[in-house]
Amino acid sequence: MTDSRGGGSASPVGTAGSAPPVGTAGSAPPVGMAGSAPPVGTAGSAPPVTDMVRAKFPRAVAETVEFRGEQTIILAPEHLITVCSYLRKDLQYTFLSSITAVDWLERAPRYDVVYHLLSLGQYGQQDGRDRRDKSGNTINRSPTVSELRLKVRVGEKSEEHPRLPTVTGVWPGANWYEREVYDLFGLMFDGHPDLRRILMPAEWTTHPLRKDYPLTGFDLPEPHWGGQVPYDTDPGVGDLTLRTTDGRELNESRSKITHNQEPGTLKKP
Repeated sequence: MTDSRGGGSASPVGTAGSAPPVGTAGSAPPVGMAGSAPPVGTAGSAPPVTDMVRAKFPRAVAETVEFRGEQTIILAPEHLITVCSYLRKDLQYTFLSSITAVDWLERAPRYDVVYHLLSLGQYGQQDGRDRRDKSGNTINRSPTVSELRLKVRVGEKSEEHPRLPTVTGVWPGANWYEREVYDLFGLMFDGHPDLRRILMPAEWTTHPLRKDYPLTGFDLPEPHWGGQVPYDTDPGVGDLTLRTTDGRELNESRSKITHNQEPGTLKKP
């Protein structure tokens, strides 16, 4: 083409001699087109861990949930160790970051035991591309990080101390997490090497994070105002400030009070 002055002009986009537009032959394909690295979750990337576990252990998985990038698997308690061993050995979930529990007082099973896992292995969620320096040289593969939550439901009606297997044989660090859950919720972990209290005194008889534990604690007998035992007074329970038999009274409504013990507290009608 020539312009009005007779000189040669630059070829318009798409004509011979011009740079091809994005997506045409000879150009670099955009992400998602043939020849590009697949994005997370598309063909060529690792399938979601929830799908992999459900496919391998269909009878173990009660439910799976994916929400805002978080993956949760709800397991039958009897399959816990089998699935955990698979996650650690085959999918590189080598780090157990925490174990906790939730008390659903009106539900059966009553408790959720929750495990948070972290994988830095090849099945992490990543796009499969290489990291490169300014010269285009490959530095290393993109880091793979995958977080996974497991839930196990235990505790039928009238079951005072629900039981489930320990995972200390899979992740030794579970030792202290399971002791804390036992201490605060009263759940028993079969096979644990040293299941004893870790926060409350050894002689404590209740579990403070249960929903039926009184918010006000237990009333001490007089003269220990506010439920606290002065250090210079022997309350009759040895070195600990444990509640004695005559003072172990659930009184959530504060229907019975002693003004000498709790000055300024008004009795509820």
